[in-house]
Amino acid sequence: MQNQNSSLTGYILIAVAAVTFSAKGIFAKILYAYGIDPVTLLALRFAIALPFFWGLLFIYQSERVGIRDLIVIILSGLVGFYLSALADFYGLLYIDASLERTIIYSFPTMVVILTAILFKERIGGRKLFALVLTYGGLVLALKVFNGNLNGHLLGAGLVLFSAFVGALSYILTEALSKRVSSVKISAYSTTACAFAFIGSWHGAYIPHDIKVWEILFLLAIISTFIPVVTLAMGIKRIGASRAAIVSSIGPVSTAILAYIFLGEQMDFIQIIGMILVMAGVLVISYKGNKVQKEV
Repeated sequence: MQNQNSSLTGYILIAVAAVTFSAKGIFAKILYAYGIDPVTLLALRFAIALPFFWGLLFIYQSERVGIRDLIVIILSGLVGFYLSALADFYGLLYIDASLERTIIYSFPTMVVILTAILFKERIGGRKLFALVLTYGGLVLALKVFNGNLNGHLLGAGLVLFSAFVGALSYILTEALSKRVSSVKISAYSTTACAFAFIGSWHGAYIPHDIKVWEILFLLAIISTFIPVVTLAMGIKRIGASRAAIVSSIGPVSTAILAYIFLGEQMDFIQIIGMILVMAGVLVISYKGNKVQKEV
């Protein structure tokens, strides 16, 4: 009975992580309408979220992290959080939030490609099928065959680069996560990312509208702190492969939220593309591949 309750809690936690993170693009689009730029947005996002991560770190204390592991975590924060988030949020300037989420969701397939290149891992028939589904779906979602990119190529390219960098960071910290708590990895990498963004920002622009600060606070808590924590807790309870299946509600959730709050709509071809991407990721995640770290 206890195991059943733990599993149910895990499924709920992963669903919460998927839905809360799916709102990230919505918050970004709303903030852009107020004239805030991506660097300012990200600097303030991580600066607001940082104390919450450190508060959690003091609640869930664990063994000290060695110097080498700490260096890897910092590199992961600079690569996986800083570069990935920067490319992602600049990409949101050019494409819809629903399309951005669909592209980001292709992350696990990039892990497969990178491990094949870096570690000579064989791509079997199932993985190859998943790759065809995923990238065929992206072609449809971007409406490449219709020649209807409309300047979205730059935005899609930035978001694809964001997913690629995130995959690289994941590979960097995969082994590390077996001996360092996820709370410490999140707190330390977020700290490195926050300082990088604050250093890039230089406080050049400070929002004066209270509504902007309210939205920034919601972005930092709802779509940064909560999903990172609930994802880690959920994976611990139900495993990464099951978590990947539950996380498939993310792109759908983003599409619904984007329609409600931004008036974005995906046509039939793009919806089919999104479904194919989700199917490809589910195929590649089904037999134990781990779930991505989101930014």
